Amino acid sequence: MLGAVACTEAFSDQPPLGGELAVNATLGELHRLVAAPAVRIEEELVVSGRVTSSDEARNFYRSIVVQEEGYAVEVMVGLEKLHNDYPIGAKIYLRLKGLTAARQHGILQVGEAADPSSGFLTDYLRSKAAVDSHLLRSASPLAELQPLPCRLKDLHPAMCGLRLRIEGLRVAPETDDEPMVWSGYHRFTDREGRFIYSYVRPYADFADEPLPVEEGALTGILQYDEAGEGRYLLKPNDASDFQP
Repeated sequence: MLGAVACTEAFSDQPPLGGELAVNATLGELHRLVAAPAVRIEEELVVSGRVTSSDEARNFYRSIVVQEEGYAVEVMVGLEKLHNDYPIGAKIYLRLKGLTAARQHGILQVGEAADPSSGFLTDYLRSKAAVDSHLLRSASPLAELQPLPCRLKDLHPAMCGLRLRIEGLRVAPETDDEPMVWSGYHRFTDREGRFIYSYVRPYADFADEPLPVEEGALTGILQYDEAGEGRYLLKPNDASDFQP
C-alpha cells in the first residue's frame, strides 16, 4: 500500500466538526452486505461509529478504525495526523456510496477500488475533497471508550476490527535471538498456552522500546493473518496498550 496513489497532506489544527447526518444502515448490515471479495456500494448508505484507533504513535497509517455495536470498519482515509481531527472516541459519519468494501487481515475496509495489479482490494481516498465527501465528524463530545474484554479461547474471525483487551498475557519469544523490542511480530501466550501476536510497524514511535517482561493485559485492534496455519494479531495504538 505504500506505493499506492494517496494524498500526503495533513489536516489543520481545527477539527472539522459538522452537523449530524441521518443514519440509514448499521455497521452490522454493512458487514452482511460484503459477501463477495470486494463490493462497490451503489446505494446512498450512511453509517456511524466511534473511532477506536489512533495514528499519533504512527502504528496506524492513513486510516481510522470505527466501531459500533460489536462491528468495526477501517476507513482508508489516505491522510496523515488523523488523530488531530478524528481522535479516539469521536463520532464519525461515513457516506458509503461510491466506495469499495472488502476484507483485509480479517478487517472490513472501505475506500477507493484498488488497481487490480496492486494485490489489494481497497485503496486510500485520493484527495481531501474525497475525504470530505465521505466522512463527517459529529459535533457530539468524545466518548470514553473501553476496549472489549476477551479471552484467547473466545476469539472469532467475526471479531476482527474490534478493539479488545486480553488479560493474563506474557511475551513468549519464538527464538533465542528474537529482538525484544516492539517492532514487528511478537508472540504472547496466556496461562493455558494459547497465543496471539502483537504487530507494531517499524516506523512507529515506540517500535524500538523494550517489550514488557511481566504478565499483563494487551489491548489492540484484532486482525487475522491467514499465512501458514493462520494466527490472530493485536495491533496496539501505542506502548501504553500493554498494562502489567
